Amino acid sequence: MSGSNQSFNPTNAISRRSFLKASALTVGGALLAACAAPAAAPAGDSGGEASASMEMIEMRLSAWADVQDAVVYDNMVNAYMAQNEGVSVSVEQYPGGYYEKIQANFAADDSADVLYFQGWIWQAYAENQVIYDMSDYIARDGADDFFPGGENYDNQTLWQGGRYMTPTDTGSLVIYYNKDLFDKKGVAHPQPGWKWEEFQQIIQDLSYEEDGTKFYGWGQAQGWNGAYGRSTTFMRRNGHIEWDRITEPTEAYWDNEDIASALQYLVYDAISNDWSPGPEVVEGGGVGVDTGRVAMYLEGPWVMPRLQGELATTEEGINFDVIEAPTGTADTNFTFGHVHGHVITSPSAHKDEGWELIKFILGEEGQTIIANGGRMCGTPDNIANIWGDIASGVYGFENTDAFANTMRESSISVIFGEGSQLQAYGGGPITVLWDKLLGQTESAAEALAIAQPEIQSHLDQYWADRA
Repeated sequence: MSGSNQSFNPTNAISRRSFLKASALTVGGALLAACAAPAAAPAGDSGGEASASMEMIEMRLSAWADVQDAVVYDNMVNAYMAQNEGVSVSVEQYPGGYYEKIQANFAADDSADVLYFQGWIWQAYAENQVIYDMSDYIARDGADDFFPGGENYDNQTLWQGGRYMTPTDTGSLVIYYNKDLFDKKGVAHPQPGWKWEEFQQIIQDLSYEEDGTKFYGWGQAQGWNGAYGRSTTFMRRNGHIEWDRITEPTEAYWDNEDIASALQYLVYDAISNDWSPGPEVVEGGGVGVDTGRVAMYLEGPWVMPRLQGELATTEEGINFDVIEAPTGTADTNFTFGHVHGHVITSPSAHKDEGWELIKFILGEEGQTIIANGGRMCGTPDNIANIWGDIASGVYGFENTDAFANTMRESSISVIFGEGSQLQAYGGGPITVLWDKLLGQTESAAEALAIAQPEIQSHLDQYWADRA
């Protein structure tokens, strides 16, 4: 998820079975008790614990299990507590299985008050009523400006009409490119508005071997195999969407020429022609733009520390810039725009204070702390006005607009509630489809013809289980 080699690439969507397993861990049904905990109305009380006695209110806030996030949120809560006498906030990190620890804490009736989530993971928690709908708080305080609106942001913060998660920070997926490799081969740098066909040609032009070392025009991702969430912008380039809707689809439309041609070129053909490192190459630790051997990949802001600075993969760093992903005939950027944020837990006795902390995080001071800590701000305007100058100054790239523009136009791959194997980065038959392409066992058209009915079967089962 950041410069310490963790990125937002989840493979652990929460299923109905997972929640049932979690509830079995608790004695006397603690998770069910948590689900039934009365929700505090946003009317100024906090479960009766805040009183005129001015006792210290102690809250717990979770942060992603990364050294960088520990620094960000230690700075965040220290700044918040300096302005809010009588409130103490402790930061918790859960290494070695972040969501598993969150779930175990719910099962043990020991959840933190405010939790950090990725925008496609929390929906099952809302269905189990262990996180709280903040809509009344937002309406009471006129806080709609914290939520940019648009389909992508709404898909990742709303569920069944309720607003459960905030846009605390984001991850625009943009094309990173090594300017030196372009210049060495005399290839013009990509420009805004570039097209799919130009992108394809550049990949081939910048794939070559020199003195026994292979250089690749394209990398599936940051030294791993990419998968579904990294591919939607190419699959959808001409306007065809692989679902009837993004949130809880009922119909799958995967067996389509646009999807087949994108996956055939970028995964199957790219690997077979040595235009991209394949699984056997990245297995040894990754071959990406950060190594100086890959000209382009689609990634988020969390990879920058690997390109420049003291954490860079190479001693000299990479002379890089970024550009929005190429488009097709639809002339729209369909890139997966990651939204990450905070939720208030239903069992919390300090919902009012949790909401005040969240407002601080979303405000200008909080967002500046986010940006100075290496995370990208939560809204396009804050990306442009706060994060851009900070990030470009640290990492030496120029096109900061690419990140804000991508978040304004972006989409997400898919979102489900509880009980689906499918999620934003694959799962079930989607993962099987990618394995076939990565392993060169079937062409994209052949694999999609098989995957289509299997994906539809999963949708049908999802809805049958919820009937």
